[in-house]
Amino acid sequence: MKILVLLILSLLYLAGFAQQEKSDTLLKAAITTVGKPDGAQTEIKIGIDGGSLVSSDGKAELIIPEGSVTKKTSFSIHPITNTVPNGNGKAYRLEPSGIQFKKPVQLVFHYDEEESKDSMQLLMGIAMQDDKGQWYGLKNFALDTVAKKITGNISHFSDWSNFNKIKLYPSHGKLKVKKSFDMEIDVVSSEDEDLSPLTSSGDELAPLIKRKIPWTSIWNKTAGTLKVQSKTTATFTAPATIPNQNPVAVTVNLNGLTYKYKGTVFSTLKLVSNILIYDNAYEVKMISSIDGTAGSQLGKVTYTDTGSFVISVNGKESKIIEKLNKNTPDKLDYHGKCIVTQLKPGSGNINIIGAKSIKVIPAATTDGNPWVEIEFIRTPSIFPLLQFKCPPVGKGDWTTTTNAMMAGMLPAFPQRIKFELKEGEQTQIIGDEGSYIFLKYTIKQLKEE
Repeated sequence: MKILVLLILSLLYLAGFAQQEKSDTLLKAAITTVGKPDGAQTEIKIGIDGGSLVSSDGKAELIIPEGSVTKKTSFSIHPITNTVPNGNGKAYRLEPSGIQFKKPVQLVFHYDEEESKDSMQLLMGIAMQDDKGQWYGLKNFALDTVAKKITGNISHFSDWSNFNKIKLYPSHGKLKVKKSFDMEIDVVSSEDEDLSPLTSSGDELAPLIKRKIPWTSIWNKTAGTLKVQSKTTATFTAPATIPNQNPVAVTVNLNGLTYKYKGTVFSTLKLVSNILIYDNAYEVKMISSIDGTAGSQLGKVTYTDTGSFVISVNGKESKIIEKLNKNTPDKLDYHGKCIVTQLKPGSGNINIIGAKSIKVIPAATTDGNPWVEIEFIRTPSIFPLLQFKCPPVGKGDWTTTTNAMMAGMLPAFPQRIKFELKEGEQTQIIGDEGSYIFLKYTIKQLKEE
Protein backbone atom coordinates (compact mmCIF):
# COMPACT_ATOMS: atom_id res chain seq x y z
CA MET A 1 0.00 0.00 0.00
CA LYS A 2 2.84 2.39 0.89
CA ILE A 3 4.48 1.63 -2.47
CA LEU A 4 1.22 2.45 -4.29
CA VAL A 5 0.86 5.76 -2.42
CA LEU A 6 4.46 6.71 -3.19
CA LEU A 7 3.96 5.82 -6.85
CA ILE A 8 0.82 8.01 -7.07
CA LEU A 9 2.60 10.90 -5.34
CA SER A 10 5.56 10.53 -7.69
CA LEU A 11 3.29 10.62 -10.74
CA LEU A 12 1.51 13.70 -9.40
CA TYR A 13 4.86 15.42 -8.78
CA LEU A 14 6.10 14.62 -12.29
CA ALA A 15 2.82 15.81 -13.79
CA GLY A 16 3.07 19.07 -11.85
CA PHE A 17 6.71 19.51 -12.86
CA ALA A 18 5.85 18.92 -16.52
CA GLN A 19 3.03 21.44 -16.29
CA GLN A 20 5.41 24.02 -14.76
CA GLU A 21 7.97 23.41 -17.49
CA LYS A 22 5.25 23.79 -20.11
CA SER A 23 4.12 27.11 -18.61
CA ASP A 24 7.68 28.45 -18.75
CA THR A 25 7.68 28.19 -22.55
CA LEU A 26 4.04 29.13 -23.12
CA LEU A 27 3.51 31.58 -25.98
CA LYS A 28 0.68 34.08 -25.75
CA ALA A 29 -0.24 36.64 -28.42
CA ALA A 30 0.28 40.26 -27.36
CA ILE A 31 -3.27 41.46 -28.03
CA THR A 32 -4.52 44.31 -25.84
CA THR A 33 -7.09 47.07 -25.73
CA VAL A 34 -6.46 50.27 -27.67
CA GLY A 35 -4.94 53.17 -25.74
CA LYS A 36 -6.92 56.26 -24.77
CA PRO A 37 -5.80 59.91 -25.21
CA ASP A 38 -3.38 60.88 -22.45
CA GLY A 39 -1.91 64.29 -23.23
CA ALA A 40 -2.06 67.20 -25.64
CA GLN A 41 -1.98 66.56 -29.38
CA THR A 42 0.60 68.37 -31.49
CA GLU A 43 -0.11 69.05 -35.16
CA ILE A 44 1.68 70.69 -38.08
CA LYS A 45 1.25 70.93 -41.85
CA ILE A 46 4.23 69.59 -43.80
CA GLY A 47 4.64 69.68 -47.57
CA ILE A 48 7.07 68.38 -50.18
CA ASP A 49 10.05 70.09 -48.44
CA GLY A 50 9.65 67.86 -45.38
CA GLY A 51 9.82 68.80 -41.72
CA SER A 52 9.60 67.44 -38.19
CA LEU A 53 7.13 67.20 -35.34
CA VAL A 54 7.67 66.46 -31.62
CA SER A 55 5.05 65.15 -29.19
CA SER A 56 3.81 67.47 -26.45
CA ASP A 57 5.86 65.57 -23.83
CA GLY A 58 9.04 65.60 -25.93
CA LYS A 59 9.36 61.79 -25.94
CA ALA A 60 8.32 60.96 -29.53
CA GLU A 61 9.45 62.65 -32.73
CA LEU A 62 8.54 62.35 -36.41
CA ILE A 63 11.02 63.32 -39.11
CA ILE A 64 9.39 63.69 -42.54
CA PRO A 65 12.06 63.59 -45.31
CA GLU A 66 11.79 65.81 -48.38
CA GLY A 67 9.56 64.18 -50.99
CA SER A 68 7.65 61.94 -48.56
CA VAL A 69 4.37 63.67 -49.49
CA THR A 70 3.39 65.45 -52.70
CA LYS A 71 1.22 68.12 -51.08
CA LYS A 72 0.75 69.87 -47.74
CA THR A 73 -0.45 67.30 -45.24
CA SER A 74 -1.52 67.67 -41.59
CA PHE A 75 0.63 65.46 -39.35
CA SER A 76 -0.16 64.91 -35.68
CA ILE A 77 1.16 63.02 -32.63
CA HIS A 78 -1.25 62.29 -29.79
CA PRO A 79 0.03 60.68 -26.54
CA ILE A 80 -2.18 57.76 -25.46
CA THR A 81 -2.17 55.25 -22.60
CA ASN A 82 0.32 52.50 -23.29
CA THR A 83 -1.14 48.98 -23.42
CA VAL A 84 1.74 47.10 -25.06
CA PRO A 85 3.26 44.48 -22.70
CA ASN A 86 6.48 45.83 -21.13
CA GLY A 87 5.75 49.28 -22.56
CA ASN A 88 7.85 52.30 -21.59
CA GLY A 89 6.01 55.54 -20.82
CA LYS A 90 3.18 56.52 -23.15
CA ALA A 91 2.24 55.21 -26.59
CA TYR A 92 1.56 57.61 -29.47
CA ARG A 93 -1.17 57.80 -32.11
CA LEU A 94 0.29 59.04 -35.39
CA GLU A 95 -1.98 60.54 -38.03
CA PRO A 96 -3.04 60.70 -40.81
CA SER A 97 -3.66 56.97 -40.72
CA GLY A 98 -3.96 55.03 -43.98
CA ILE A 99 -1.55 57.26 -45.92
CA GLN A 100 1.37 55.61 -47.76
CA PHE A 101 4.52 57.73 -47.93
CA LYS A 102 6.75 58.08 -50.98
CA LYS A 103 9.75 57.82 -48.65
CA PRO A 104 9.93 56.14 -45.21
CA VAL A 105 9.28 58.44 -42.27
CA GLN A 106 11.56 58.32 -39.21
CA LEU A 107 9.98 57.64 -35.81
CA VAL A 108 12.23 58.50 -32.87
CA PHE A 109 11.63 57.62 -29.21
CA HIS A 110 13.72 59.51 -26.62
CA TYR A 111 14.28 57.73 -23.33
CA ASP A 112 15.68 58.88 -19.98
CA GLU A 113 18.35 57.73 -17.52
CA GLU A 114 15.96 55.43 -15.63
CA GLU A 115 15.40 53.39 -18.79
CA SER A 116 19.08 53.23 -19.69
CA LYS A 117 20.62 51.63 -16.60
CA ASP A 118 22.91 48.68 -17.25
CA SER A 119 21.70 46.42 -20.06
CA MET A 120 18.05 47.50 -20.06
CA GLN A 121 18.44 49.88 -22.99
CA LEU A 122 19.86 47.01 -25.09
CA LEU A 123 16.53 45.23 -24.68
CA MET A 124 14.42 48.03 -26.17
CA GLY A 125 12.29 47.79 -29.29
CA ILE A 126 9.59 49.63 -31.23
CA ALA A 127 6.07 48.23 -31.56
CA MET A 128 2.90 49.03 -33.55
CA GLN A 129 -0.70 48.06 -32.77
CA ASP A 130 -3.18 47.17 -35.53
CA ASP A 131 -6.95 47.74 -35.47
CA LYS A 132 -7.51 44.27 -33.95
CA GLY A 133 -5.32 45.03 -30.94
CA GLN A 134 -2.35 42.88 -32.03
CA TRP A 135 1.07 44.39 -31.34
CA TYR A 136 3.90 43.98 -33.86
CA GLY A 137 7.63 44.51 -33.32
CA LEU A 138 9.61 46.62 -35.78
CA LYS A 139 12.42 44.37 -37.04
CA ASN A 140 14.85 47.05 -38.18
CA PHE A 141 15.77 49.92 -35.85
CA ALA A 142 18.78 51.88 -34.61
CA LEU A 143 19.65 52.35 -30.94
CA ASP A 144 21.81 55.30 -29.89
CA THR A 145 22.87 54.72 -26.27
CA VAL A 146 24.73 58.06 -26.10
CA ALA A 147 21.90 60.29 -27.31
CA LYS A 148 19.42 57.93 -25.57
CA LYS A 149 17.09 57.42 -28.51
CA ILE A 150 15.74 54.55 -30.59
CA THR A 151 14.85 55.19 -34.25
CA GLY A 152 12.94 53.23 -36.89
CA ASN A 153 11.75 53.86 -40.44
CA ILE A 154 7.99 53.44 -40.91
CA SER A 155 5.83 53.69 -44.02
CA HIS A 156 2.39 54.04 -42.42
CA PHE A 157 0.81 55.50 -39.28
CA SER A 158 -0.99 53.79 -36.40
CA ASP A 159 -0.42 53.53 -32.62
CA TRP A 160 3.28 53.12 -31.81
CA SER A 161 5.25 52.53 -28.61
CA ASN A 162 8.69 51.90 -27.17
CA PHE A 163 8.90 48.65 -25.17
CA ASN A 164 11.38 46.32 -23.46
CA LYS A 165 11.73 42.70 -24.53
CA ILE A 166 12.58 41.74 -20.95
CA LYS A 167 11.48 43.85 -17.98
CA LEU A 168 11.68 43.60 -14.21
CA TYR A 169 8.57 44.79 -12.36
CA PRO A 170 8.57 47.18 -10.66
CA SER A 171 11.44 48.75 -12.60
CA HIS A 172 11.57 51.50 -9.96
CA GLY A 173 9.41 52.50 -7.04
CA LYS A 174 9.05 53.65 -3.45
CA LEU A 175 8.61 51.41 -0.40
CA LYS A 176 8.07 52.27 3.28
CA VAL A 177 10.49 50.77 5.82
CA LYS A 178 9.69 47.16 6.83
CA LYS A 179 7.12 46.78 4.04
CA SER A 180 7.24 44.23 1.18
CA PHE A 181 6.17 43.82 -2.42
CA ASP A 182 6.41 41.13 -5.09
CA MET A 183 8.74 41.45 -8.08
CA GLU A 184 8.45 39.69 -11.43
CA ILE A 185 10.30 39.37 -14.75
CA ASP A 186 8.21 39.45 -17.93
CA VAL A 187 9.34 38.68 -21.50
CA VAL A 188 7.86 39.92 -24.78
CA SER A 189 9.38 39.37 -28.22
CA SER A 190 8.61 38.63 -31.85
CA GLU A 191 7.79 34.98 -32.43
CA ASP A 192 10.77 34.41 -34.74
CA GLU A 193 13.50 36.53 -33.17
CA ASP A 194 14.45 34.79 -29.88
CA LEU A 195 15.67 38.05 -28.32
CA SER A 196 17.88 39.07 -31.27
CA PRO A 197 17.01 42.04 -33.52
CA LEU A 198 16.28 40.94 -37.08
CA THR A 199 18.19 42.63 -39.89
CA SER A 200 15.55 42.74 -42.62
CA SER A 201 15.16 46.09 -44.38
CA GLY A 202 12.21 48.44 -44.39
CA ASP A 203 9.55 48.53 -41.71
CA GLU A 204 8.71 44.82 -41.78
CA LEU A 205 6.74 43.86 -38.71
CA ALA A 206 6.58 40.60 -36.74
CA PRO A 207 3.77 39.79 -34.26
CA LEU A 208 4.70 40.25 -30.61
CA ILE A 209 4.09 37.41 -28.19
CA LYS A 210 4.39 37.11 -24.43
CA ARG A 211 6.74 34.28 -23.56
CA LYS A 212 8.73 32.76 -20.73
CA ILE A 213 12.17 31.53 -21.69
CA PRO A 214 14.34 29.28 -19.47
CA TRP A 215 17.40 30.92 -17.92
CA THR A 216 19.30 30.95 -14.64
CA SER A 217 18.45 33.98 -12.52
CA ILE A 218 20.77 35.35 -9.84
CA TRP A 219 18.89 37.85 -7.65
CA ASN A 220 20.71 40.34 -5.44
CA LYS A 221 20.10 43.55 -3.46
CA THR A 222 22.09 46.28 -1.71
CA ALA A 223 19.89 46.35 1.43
CA GLY A 224 16.73 44.74 2.84
CA THR A 225 15.83 41.08 2.34
CA LEU A 226 14.94 39.17 -0.80
CA LYS A 227 13.01 35.90 -0.90
CA VAL A 228 13.38 34.26 -4.31
CA GLN A 229 10.27 32.32 -5.36
CA SER A 230 11.38 31.23 -8.85
CA LYS A 231 13.65 32.35 -11.68
CA THR A 232 11.07 35.04 -12.57
CA THR A 233 9.59 36.04 -9.19
CA ALA A 234 10.79 37.22 -5.77
CA THR A 235 9.54 39.16 -2.72
CA PHE A 236 11.53 42.18 -1.53
CA THR A 237 11.25 43.51 2.04
CA ALA A 238 12.56 46.97 2.90
CA PRO A 239 15.02 47.36 5.80
CA ALA A 240 13.79 48.63 9.18
CA THR A 241 15.60 51.96 8.77
CA ILE A 242 16.51 54.12 5.79
CA PRO A 243 19.80 52.71 4.40
CA ASN A 244 22.83 54.86 3.66
CA GLN A 245 22.75 53.67 0.05
CA ASN A 246 19.29 54.77 -1.07
CA PRO A 247 17.55 53.90 -3.35
CA VAL A 248 18.18 50.17 -2.89
CA ALA A 249 19.18 48.39 -6.08
CA VAL A 250 17.59 44.99 -6.73
CA THR A 251 19.43 43.27 -9.58
CA VAL A 252 18.86 40.08 -11.56
CA ASN A 253 21.58 38.53 -13.72
CA LEU A 254 20.03 36.43 -16.52
CA ASN A 255 22.62 33.76 -17.17
CA GLY A 256 22.10 31.62 -20.25
CA LEU A 257 20.61 34.38 -22.44
CA THR A 258 22.59 36.22 -25.11
CA TYR A 259 21.69 39.33 -27.08
CA LYS A 260 23.29 40.37 -30.36
CA TYR A 261 23.28 44.00 -31.43
CA LYS A 262 25.33 45.44 -34.34
CA GLY A 263 27.68 42.47 -34.29
CA THR A 264 28.33 42.58 -30.53
CA VAL A 265 27.13 39.64 -28.44
CA PHE A 266 26.10 40.43 -24.85
CA SER A 267 26.20 37.26 -22.78
CA THR A 268 25.53 38.75 -19.34
CA LEU A 269 22.21 40.53 -19.14
CA LYS A 270 21.33 42.39 -15.95
CA LEU A 271 17.99 43.89 -14.94
CA VAL A 272 17.90 46.59 -12.26
CA SER A 273 15.09 47.96 -10.10
CA ASN A 274 15.82 51.00 -7.92
CA ILE A 275 13.60 51.09 -4.83
CA LEU A 276 13.53 54.27 -2.73
CA ILE A 277 13.12 53.43 0.97
CA TYR A 278 11.32 56.05 3.05
CA ASP A 279 9.72 56.60 6.45
CA ASN A 280 8.43 60.12 7.19
CA ALA A 281 8.93 61.68 3.77
CA TYR A 282 7.40 64.25 1.43
CA GLU A 283 7.52 64.38 -2.36
CA VAL A 284 7.64 67.74 -4.12
CA LYS A 285 6.78 67.82 -7.82
CA MET A 286 7.55 70.89 -9.91
CA ILE A 287 6.55 72.23 -13.30
CA SER A 288 7.97 75.44 -14.72
CA SER A 289 7.59 77.28 -18.02
CA ILE A 290 9.47 80.22 -19.47
CA ASP A 291 8.32 82.14 -22.55
CA GLY A 292 11.13 83.33 -24.76
CA THR A 293 11.09 85.19 -28.05
CA ALA A 294 13.45 83.64 -30.55
CA GLY A 295 13.23 86.79 -32.65
CA SER A 296 10.31 88.72 -34.10
CA GLN A 297 10.80 87.15 -37.50
CA LEU A 298 11.28 83.65 -36.06
CA GLY A 299 8.30 83.30 -33.74
CA LYS A 300 7.86 82.41 -30.09
CA VAL A 301 9.22 79.47 -28.08
CA THR A 302 7.86 78.27 -24.72
CA TYR A 303 10.10 75.93 -22.74
CA THR A 304 8.50 73.71 -20.07
CA ASP A 305 10.55 71.68 -17.61
CA THR A 306 9.58 69.32 -14.79
CA GLY A 307 11.33 67.75 -11.84
CA SER A 308 10.79 66.37 -8.35
CA PHE A 309 12.52 65.56 -5.10
CA VAL A 310 11.78 63.55 -1.96
CA ILE A 311 12.84 64.81 1.46
CA SER A 312 13.09 62.53 4.48
CA VAL A 313 12.12 64.55 7.56
CA ASN A 314 13.82 63.50 10.79
CA GLY A 315 14.94 66.61 12.70
CA LYS A 316 18.65 67.27 12.23
CA GLU A 317 18.93 64.07 10.16
CA SER A 318 16.56 65.41 7.49
CA LYS A 319 17.90 65.04 3.95
CA ILE A 320 16.91 64.83 0.29
CA ILE A 321 16.85 61.12 -0.59
CA GLU A 322 15.74 61.42 -4.23
CA LYS A 323 15.98 64.10 -6.91
CA LEU A 324 14.81 63.94 -10.51
CA ASN A 325 15.61 66.49 -13.22
CA LYS A 326 13.70 65.93 -16.47
CA ASN A 327 15.97 67.91 -18.79
CA THR A 328 15.06 66.47 -22.21
CA PRO A 329 13.47 69.16 -22.70
CA ASP A 330 10.20 68.10 -21.19
CA LYS A 331 8.25 70.24 -23.63
CA LEU A 332 9.24 72.77 -26.27
CA ASP A 333 6.34 74.66 -27.91
CA TYR A 334 6.96 76.77 -30.97
CA HIS A 335 4.58 79.21 -32.63
CA GLY A 336 5.83 80.47 -35.99
CA LYS A 337 6.45 79.53 -39.62
CA CYS A 338 9.93 78.05 -39.24
CA ILE A 339 11.09 74.44 -38.85
CA VAL A 340 12.78 74.14 -35.43
CA THR A 341 15.52 71.60 -34.67
CA GLN A 342 17.17 71.26 -31.27
CA LEU A 343 20.95 71.19 -31.76
CA LYS A 344 21.98 70.94 -28.13
CA PRO A 345 19.91 70.27 -25.00
CA GLY A 346 20.20 72.32 -21.83
CA SER A 347 20.04 71.50 -18.14
CA GLY A 348 16.65 73.22 -17.99
CA ASN A 349 15.05 75.77 -15.72
CA ILE A 350 14.53 73.07 -13.07
CA ASN A 351 17.85 71.66 -11.97
CA ILE A 352 18.24 70.11 -8.49
CA ILE A 353 21.84 69.65 -7.38
CA GLY A 354 21.27 69.28 -3.66
CA ALA A 355 20.31 71.14 -0.49
CA LYS A 356 22.47 73.87 1.04
CA SER A 357 20.47 73.77 4.29
CA ILE A 358 17.38 72.03 5.69
CA LYS A 359 15.63 73.49 8.73
CA VAL A 360 12.72 71.85 10.57
CA ILE A 361 10.64 74.53 12.36
CA PRO A 362 8.61 73.37 15.39
CA ALA A 363 4.85 73.92 15.45
CA ALA A 364 3.81 77.39 16.66
CA THR A 365 0.87 75.99 18.65
CA THR A 366 0.12 72.71 20.43
CA ASP A 367 -2.38 71.67 17.78
CA GLY A 368 -0.31 72.93 14.84
CA ASN A 369 2.15 71.21 12.53
CA PRO A 370 5.89 71.73 12.13
CA TRP A 371 7.30 73.24 8.93
CA VAL A 372 10.39 72.53 6.86
CA GLU A 373 12.47 75.15 5.05
CA ILE A 374 14.96 74.11 2.35
CA GLU A 375 17.56 76.27 0.68
CA PHE A 376 19.02 74.65 -2.45
CA ILE A 377 22.46 74.82 -3.99
CA ARG A 378 22.10 77.38 -6.77
CA THR A 379 22.78 76.48 -10.39
CA PRO A 380 22.14 78.42 -13.62
CA SER A 381 19.36 77.63 -16.09
CA ILE A 382 20.90 76.52 -19.37
CA PHE A 383 18.45 76.51 -22.27
CA PRO A 384 18.62 74.41 -25.43
CA LEU A 385 20.34 75.62 -28.60
CA LEU A 386 17.83 75.76 -31.45
CA GLN A 387 18.12 75.98 -35.22
CA PHE A 388 15.37 77.79 -37.16
CA LYS A 389 14.90 77.00 -40.85
CA CYS A 390 12.55 79.73 -42.06
CA PRO A 391 10.61 80.13 -45.31
CA PRO A 392 11.68 82.84 -47.76
CA VAL A 393 10.29 86.34 -47.63
CA GLY A 394 9.01 87.17 -51.10
CA LYS A 395 11.29 85.53 -53.70
CA GLY A 396 14.22 85.00 -51.38
CA ASP A 397 15.76 81.72 -50.23
CA TRP A 398 15.07 79.74 -47.06
CA THR A 399 17.21 81.04 -44.19
CA THR A 400 18.82 79.08 -41.39
CA THR A 401 19.43 80.74 -38.01
CA THR A 402 20.94 79.32 -34.84
CA ASN A 403 19.64 80.87 -31.66
CA ALA A 404 19.43 80.18 -27.96
CA MET A 405 15.86 80.14 -26.71
CA MET A 406 16.48 83.36 -24.86
CA ALA A 407 19.44 85.55 -24.03
CA GLY A 408 21.19 85.31 -20.67
CA MET A 409 21.09 82.67 -17.96
CA LEU A 410 18.67 82.77 -15.02
CA PRO A 411 19.04 80.87 -11.73
CA ALA A 412 17.40 77.46 -12.03
CA PHE A 413 14.54 76.36 -9.81
CA PRO A 414 14.13 75.44 -7.00
CA GLN A 415 15.99 78.05 -4.98
CA ARG A 416 14.09 77.98 -1.69
CA ILE A 417 10.88 76.35 -0.47
CA LYS A 418 9.01 76.26 2.84
CA PHE A 419 5.99 74.03 3.51
CA GLU A 420 3.92 72.57 6.33
CA LEU A 421 4.48 68.96 7.41
CA LYS A 422 0.92 67.70 7.22
CA GLU A 423 -1.30 65.23 5.40
CA GLY A 424 -3.03 66.16 2.16
CA GLU A 425 -1.81 67.93 -0.94
CA GLN A 426 -0.34 71.43 -0.85
CA THR A 427 0.24 73.76 -3.80
CA GLN A 428 2.50 76.78 -4.18
CA ILE A 429 2.57 78.90 -7.36
CA ILE A 430 4.98 81.58 -8.55
CA GLY A 431 3.73 83.72 -11.44
CA ASP A 432 0.74 83.07 -13.68
CA GLU A 433 0.42 80.23 -16.17
CA GLY A 434 1.18 81.65 -19.59
CA SER A 435 3.25 84.52 -18.17
CA TYR A 436 6.98 85.02 -18.71
CA ILE A 437 7.94 82.77 -15.77
CA PHE A 438 5.65 80.22 -14.14
CA LEU A 439 6.48 77.73 -11.37
CA LYS A 440 4.16 75.33 -9.57
CA TYR A 441 5.04 73.17 -6.56
CA THR A 442 2.81 70.23 -5.57
CA ILE A 443 3.70 68.83 -2.14
CA LYS A 444 2.40 65.53 -0.76
CA GLN A 445 3.36 63.22 2.10
CA LEU A 446 4.39 59.78 0.87
CA LYS A 447 1.88 57.08 1.79
CA GLU A 448 1.82 53.33 1.34
CA GLU A 449 0.24 52.42 -1.99
